[in-house]
Amino acid sequence: MKKLLSILLICVLVLSAGSVCFAANGTEAKQAADTLYGLGLFTGTGTYKNGNPIYSLDRTLTRQEAITMVLSLMGKTEEARQTVSTTHFTDVDTWAIPYVGYAFRAGITAGVSTDSFGAHRDVTATEYLTFLLRCLSYEQGKDFRWDKATVKTDWIGITRGEYADTDVLTRGDAVVVSERALHAFCKGTKTTFAEQVLGMKLDEPLSIPQKVADSDYVFRMADVPAYSGAPFVVLNAGIPSFSEDDLSYLSFERYGDLDSKGRCTAAFACLHSDLMPTGNRHSLWEIKPSGWKSTRYDDLIDDKYLYNRCHLIAYSLAGEEKNEKNLITGTNSMNQDGMRGFETRVANYLNHSDNHVLYRSTPIFEGNNLVATGVHLEAMSVEDGGEGLMLNAFIYNVQPGIEIDYRNGNSKALPNAKEIIENRQAATEDTAYVANTKTGKFHYTWCSAAQAMAEQNKYYSNDRDELIELFEPCKMCNP
Repeated sequence: MKKLLSILLICVLVLSAGSVCFAANGTEAKQAADTLYGLGLFTGTGTYKNGNPIYSLDRTLTRQEAITMVLSLMGKTEEARQTVSTTHFTDVDTWAIPYVGYAFRAGITAGVSTDSFGAHRDVTATEYLTFLLRCLSYEQGKDFRWDKATVKTDWIGITRGEYADTDVLTRGDAVVVSERALHAFCKGTKTTFAEQVLGMKLDEPLSIPQKVADSDYVFRMADVPAYSGAPFVVLNAGIPSFSEDDLSYLSFERYGDLDSKGRCTAAFACLHSDLMPTGNRHSLWEIKPSGWKSTRYDDLIDDKYLYNRCHLIAYSLAGEEKNEKNLITGTNSMNQDGMRGFETRVANYLNHSDNHVLYRSTPIFEGNNLVATGVHLEAMSVEDGGEGLMLNAFIYNVQPGIEIDYRNGNSKALPNAKEIIENRQAATEDTAYVANTKTGKFHYTWCSAAQAMAEQNKYYSNDRDELIELFEPCKMCNP
């Protein structure tokens, strides 16, 4: 077992009690507990008559229990039991003395006063997550703030926005974040916590596909073709520009801060089915992205309104709702004809695999414009090296027949708007293929499934190579 001098933890004091939090669902907590128990990294509170462990996952976790769990996760329980027999803290239960004493001497924790450990006080999220961050070699005060530990753990993927720093954790919460931590990379490495500290390899190696690694592609708006009627254009033959540093075994979402003009910046995620929502999205009416104008064109747009509040990372993919860092002013066409098809393809992949998908969505604002010219979207499936999914495209923020002032969101109908729209619709009749942006499949236009398709879900194209990058071929007409 490796020496642990590099992971000495400093437990900070949280004087105010937080609210009890059981953010982990029962199934997830039970699975995490079973995993840790099977690895010998977690013990229950007893056993049933049949010998199975009792986990007591809904119980809160005291500070002395938390220290014991951390030492168990580090593989140091037996060492602590054999090498320490005393502690100067007077409030520690007899059974916990070796563990608290070991943790204190190793610099893992401190007391709440000279002679008190706060042994029976419930541990808070910021305390427990600080332990885990230190295990991953992150430094308090340099890499994260002790009173905002969830900011860092959300970024890594150990937590996913479900905890406030002052929340009191249950045993179920603790085993979930502990099990996730085993799959997290230690700071500055591509070595997981399980590998570096426990000598265990729990995951298959991850690597960037060769064609991605060999590509020197850099997005430049000047290289994007002028809009000519198609809602998007595929870039770099669909090959994205991810790097080894982007790879992760853990799901996460990262949203860049708004810039000085209140505009969204890039959103980046490692998506997995565990992030996908199970309920319906709520109204977003109170969010006003940069350049937002509530403008109607009843006779030109089926849904009447020109602008939608467009998610950079769709609600269907990550369950993110009222996040101003994730919503831009986008046209009905960009949202429905452009973004939706990509999002459906990714959602279908996530729903039919247990793999992760790297997903980066970057709004492109030119100059001081408050409305984006479009969105640069990249995606790549992780565990299969991009075999299941690989995307690189630019989606134009346009609306046929409407002229948009990207500086401020103002707009007006072109004199020949209806003619433009009619010509666009007529052109689709001569195309070979039609994709269903809702189901993620594409068909020959004569296919019976295509005939039954709702008009708002149709995307026409003559480019099969383009479609195969985005949609699955119909099994009836085999386009």
